[in-house]
Amino acid sequence: MKILHIIHRFPPYYMAGSEVYTFNLCKELAKSNDIWIFTRIEDSYLPHYQVEYNSLDRMNVVRVNKPSRDYTFRSKYIDKHIERIFEGYLQRIKPEIVHIGHLSHLSTTIVDIIKDHGVPIVFTLHDYWMICARGQLIQNNTHLCGGPRAENCARCFESYFLSKNDSIREIKIWEKQLSNVRNEIDVYIAPSQFLQNMYVKMGVPKEKIIYLNYGFNVSAFEFFEKKISKRIRFGFMGRIIPVKGVDLLIDAFNDINAKNAELNIYGEVDPSTRYLERKVQNLHIHFRGPYKNWNIAEILAEIDVLVVPSIWYENSPLVIHEAFLARIPVITSNLGGMAELVQHGKNGLLFRPRDVDDLRNKIEAFINEPELIKKLSPDPTQVRTIQDDAAAIMSIYKQLLTSKLSRSIYAT
Repeated sequence: MKILHIIHRFPPYYMAGSEVYTFNLCKELAKSNDIWIFTRIEDSYLPHYQVEYNSLDRMNVVRVNKPSRDYTFRSKYIDKHIERIFEGYLQRIKPEIVHIGHLSHLSTTIVDIIKDHGVPIVFTLHDYWMICARGQLIQNNTHLCGGPRAENCARCFESYFLSKNDSIREIKIWEKQLSNVRNEIDVYIAPSQFLQNMYVKMGVPKEKIIYLNYGFNVSAFEFFEKKISKRIRFGFMGRIIPVKGVDLLIDAFNDINAKNAELNIYGEVDPSTRYLERKVQNLHIHFRGPYKNWNIAEILAEIDVLVVPSIWYENSPLVIHEAFLARIPVITSNLGGMAELVQHGKNGLLFRPRDVDDLRNKIEAFINEPELIKKLSPDPTQVRTIQDDAAAIMSIYKQLLTSKLSRSIYAT
């Protein structure tokens, strides 16, 4: 089957959750299918919208260079250059199925093009971008948002506009465009029930959204072995940005007095991270720098307890699944998809979101009772394999194609 995947960013240049998952899924599908990828890069040394083609692990990848983004609010979701390039690409490869992972900094109008060519569309939801222009249902002041409303959204993007009326008018145009796009998708895949319910709440028909959690390359953990340490090693892994709650974790660990515990923070260090480093008062807090996802088992071998303190409605964080594969218990916020994965007292501990004292209490629970690390060790078999995931998604593709064929026969 010829399958086109669309994702806003793709390895090896970008290694966040949606990109890593899409890469692993496409790599598995490519074993028995013709896989094509449409994505973008941000290379300031190349001309804007230059297109490069390459092959990666039996996948055909086209990358459109778009180093500058979001000159205007509308350019967040509509780009006529991307639209033109994509249409030519679609006409050339003629896929049987299109599977979208993300449209941020591409163009929502490519959905119209796909439908005009009569190709079924599957859309895996990785966040809230299809109902929230920020993508995370979180306001500028980092407070959680219950859902898009024109006036609230206008406040989030007021810096793009000259007046409140301008902002509300543009937000309403965005709302109409995204509503139309959502209606054109044939099947959505939601990796968490929380995400599924949020989209249903926002008007997507429940029968169009399938709950299907992520699949993983479990073979990477086949010979996993934990490195021994005299200290209890708490770890954070991921993007070091405000919504990930790293500052809360540092505040909580600053007041940890134990000499037999340390906190290691793994993630890309950028200029803003320096402000976090200034918050550190505990000598046992260390910034360990970036890592590659294919080295994930090596990093987890040096962590005893993973901490995921995010302050937004995370979908289904890959790092929690990966910790489970390594039998590592997780401390996480009692929020969104995180609270679906971690069962309090069974495979980790939940703390009240944004509550530094409660987070510190959960950390101290492991320090005061080290046996908890083994007692709350997760069962790795609860994590779906990428093979099972690919098989389930292939079944969705085939059902859509069968349905399309039936409609065509009926029409004649």
